[in-house]
Amino acid sequence: MSTSPASARPGTAAAAARRPRRAIIALAVAGALTGGGLVAVAPHASAATGATSANVGSANLGSVAVQAAKGYKSTVTLKVARKKTVVKHMSASKRPTYTVTATRSGKAVAGKAKLLVNGKSVSTRTLHKGKATFNPNWSMHKVGKNKMQIFVLPSSSKLRKVGTSAVTATAKSAGSPVVAIAKTKVGARYVSGATGPSSFDCSGFTSYVYKKAIGKKLPRTSSAQKHVGKKVSRKNAKPGDLIWSPGHVAIYIGNGKQIDAGNPRVGVVKRSIWQSNPTFIRVSSKAV
Repeated sequence: MSTSPASARPGTAAAAARRPRRAIIALAVAGALTGGGLVAVAPHASAATGATSANVGSANLGSVAVQAAKGYKSTVTLKVARKKTVVKHMSASKRPTYTVTATRSGKAVAGKAKLLVNGKSVSTRTLHKGKATFNPNWSMHKVGKNKMQIFVLPSSSKLRKVGTSAVTATAKSAGSPVVAIAKTKVGARYVSGATGPSSFDCSGFTSYVYKKAIGKKLPRTSSAQKHVGKKVSRKNAKPGDLIWSPGHVAIYIGNGKQIDAGNPRVGVVKRSIWQSNPTFIRVSSKAV
């Protein structure tokens, strides 16, 4: 009966010597599949929560627990300390603030934290006592919904790179101050000859709003207000433009709607443009 060479049988020293090499190759393949970096989710990591809208005020928006390379565990928590809406030209004190905390066995993790907005890295901070705070400005967002996420890159090779669950934040343009003031007067009474602040007629309303919003003094009558600026097409009209028709004037707020002091029955009202062929006027920046 023939006998196989010892080097060919499983469990021999030669076979054992080949196994580490196969393991190294497998690890190299795994590294290539993950871009050569450490991944945020390990086989025994706790599941991250899904995307969540950030609430106004301080809120815990989710955490990720990740098994570290040598049995350690890093828990990362994302919090928003202030309201979630970012407005163009908003001051830093009013913008949403995101704080990340990284710990290992109850102790602060050293390293860096990176803020990603819509998958793009926009800011990097050094962790101080395991914490880093981000206060992203308007230019770091796109208008509309934004996906916010923080990644922690520990200095220790014993810990993996770990990412928080995603949250959403909204960014919007500041908009027209004329429209903003006009909206505050919806529901006010219509009184012929009145110029505010609690009752208006149509031209008294537009005069009051422009003066309050941008310090612009308009002529008192609707017929005179027709000539305060440049005529624009309905297609090119912008929120804050005047809408003039014979005997009436209103303020355009966008999307085919206006705010105007209509009559004693409706008062100051937000509604669709009802005039059949109105003139849109971009008010001049010069004093009237």
